[in-house]
Amino acid sequence: MQKNKTQGARGRWLKSWRVRLAVLLVIGAAYGAYRYLSPTPPPPPPPTGEVNLADITQTVQAAGVLQPRLKVDVGAQVSGQVRQLHVQLGQQVKKGELLVSLDPELARSEVAQAEAAAAQQVALIEVRQADLKTARREVERQRRLLAGDATAATEAERADTELAKLEADLRGQSANLKRLQAELDKRKLSLGYASITAPMDGTVVNLPVQEGQTVIAAQITPVMVTLANLDEITVRARVPEADIAQIKMGQNARFVTLAGEAQRYEGKVRVIQPVPERAGNAVFYNVLFEVDNKARKLLPEMTVQVNVETGSAKKTLTLPMVALGERGEDGRFAVQVLDAQNKQHPRKVRTGLQDGARVQVLDGLKAGEKVLLAPPSAAEQAASAASK
Repeated sequence: MQKNKTQGARGRWLKSWRVRLAVLLVIGAAYGAYRYLSPTPPPPPPPTGEVNLADITQTVQAAGVLQPRLKVDVGAQVSGQVRQLHVQLGQQVKKGELLVSLDPELARSEVAQAEAAAAQQVALIEVRQADLKTARREVERQRRLLAGDATAATEAERADTELAKLEADLRGQSANLKRLQAELDKRKLSLGYASITAPMDGTVVNLPVQEGQTVIAAQITPVMVTLANLDEITVRARVPEADIAQIKMGQNARFVTLAGEAQRYEGKVRVIQPVPERAGNAVFYNVLFEVDNKARKLLPEMTVQVNVETGSAKKTLTLPMVALGERGEDGRFAVQVLDAQNKQHPRKVRTGLQDGARVQVLDGLKAGEKVLLAPPSAAEQAASAASK
């Protein structure tokens, strides 16, 4: 009885194993048929580019700030209280137009004092001149008496000495009068400074004072108004140290404002400032050029993105920038050229101008040749060869 039970369990296990084996065989046959009927697609060909003729323009990009070509700080040359402002921010003014009036009372008082001092000195000189005439007559009289032995020689000498002293005193008084007259002219000039006028045609871009404010010009000249000529705007572009060698005087420079308008402004490089500016470890050089602004669309301190054209070529041989490999010590770049069977052949090329997307080919390639895009580096090629 026990033996029959064991044989029955073994039979059931063998039957279950045979069923599983049959299922696995069916699955394997189905997978083999699927792979046979649907083979694995071949790997896609590597991305390639073509060497062809194209126009290329090389530029250097830099951040720029707009500034007036001519800006003048108009200051007060005398101390006083601001009586009236005759202009306001943004106003257009002409040369000689009145900008600010200071209280003139103090300056007028100083002019009156200087005039009184000069008049007093004139009166003193007139007294000395009268004394001098009397002394000269006394000298002549003593000389006549001495010739007739009617006076002593000492009296004649005393008269001569008195005359010389009066003449010297008169010269000193005359010099003092010139000093007082110069002081009077200075005071009158200071009185004129109480009316501050525009030294040029321009726009009021800064007005740091208010009516009633007291300004003191004893040590420094306080700024009353800042005028700027906005008909022409200077662009100050900060060019990185790595790109400054490409910038030359007279190169074309252009920009558009951040306002998004379609108008493009153009000028020519006028100045490359030799003294650099530092921002952390970075070094920048200021490149200046001017653009017309008679339409008044450009304002001081606007920030712009500047492109300076450093070179251009028409219908020249070019290839995509991403096709360039590593650069050798001779300055040439490695390029992988593909033949008709898509086999890669290394080539060395000499490049010229580049615009960020394509680069000029000076030699090493011909028009129509295909090149591998994003070729592997020498280290990647060595690692791939070692793994095979």
